[in-house]
Amino acid sequence: MRDAAPPVLRTAHHGDLPELHGIVTASLVHDPDAARVLTLLWELTADRPDLRVVSESGGVVTGLALGRLAPPSDGPHPRTGHTTLLAVAPGHRGRGHGRALLAGIEERLLAAGATRLVVRGTPPHYAWPGLDIRYTPAVCLVESAGYEHTADAFNMLTDLADADLATAGDERRLAALGVRVRRARPEDAPRFLAWMRGWGGSWAEEAATALAHEPPRCHVAVRGEDGAEEFVGFACHGVNRDTWFGPMGTAESQRGRGVGAVLLRRCLRDQREAGLAESEIAWIAPYRFYARAVDARLHRVFRLYRKDPHVPDHPLSAPEQRS
Repeated sequence: MRDAAPPVLRTAHHGDLPELHGIVTASLVHDPDAARVLTLLWELTADRPDLRVVSESGGVVTGLALGRLAPPSDGPHPRTGHTTLLAVAPGHRGRGHGRALLAGIEERLLAAGATRLVVRGTPPHYAWPGLDIRYTPAVCLVESAGYEHTADAFNMLTDLADADLATAGDERRLAALGVRVRRARPEDAPRFLAWMRGWGGSWAEEAATALAHEPPRCHVAVRGEDGAEEFVGFACHGVNRDTWFGPMGTAESQRGRGVGAVLLRRCLRDQREAGLAESEIAWIAPYRFYARAVDARLHRVFRLYRKDPHVPDHPLSAPEQRS
């Protein structure tokens, strides 16, 4: 049965957070750290509070949508508006609240200057690569709203209790080859982050976040003496979510020597020592490497979506967005 009247949308405010925590925790059943996810995504909208939308029915908050506008690009790419979170209270599902929230956040993203709409992660700070297919009603909602499925992304899972995370022997072998592996240090930041920028994408920003923790959630492989070291590998964990691993990279000159496996195991050991039972390797591509190195298995599948508005002057171009 549908609500007698359509939900009312308004901008969310801090006073809504206790109620929103309950809604998000009840909705994100596949994310045990749902409260942390809400905090992360809420904070990412601090500069654009208009991209925080709640639905109400009878004066009761029934759902939330959060959006984020990607920074302008110097290239030919359109400016992208991301829907980063959409949750509806269990008692109000199937009554049009999710559809209203999605249309509402789209309208605000387009008004803010977006020329492309997506449902996907927003590196360097994100909660998921895309939409977990186990949230089936959300998958149905975005597809019925005219979004095109553009790609899939995957996470892997490692059982930390049973994983062999010893690295002492491999570290001695690498040292004999002139490569030392250690935890990154705050004083590394200027040279390390300059080197990280050579990887492109958002990895330098993600590494900076890992480096800011105490102790740093980043391990590095280096050549040369202290004060004149050359970075040749890195791995981070807990950048956006405590249980997640990544990013990681090894310089081409050092690949095939086992540098990546050592860096990976050192990070996972940090997570195990912090009391975590599992580590989720996020947004991965080299499945075989992780499967062989730490017996990781494919775990979560995410769909990435895009919608290009057809009529630039119209706030919502697809008829189905209005229903």
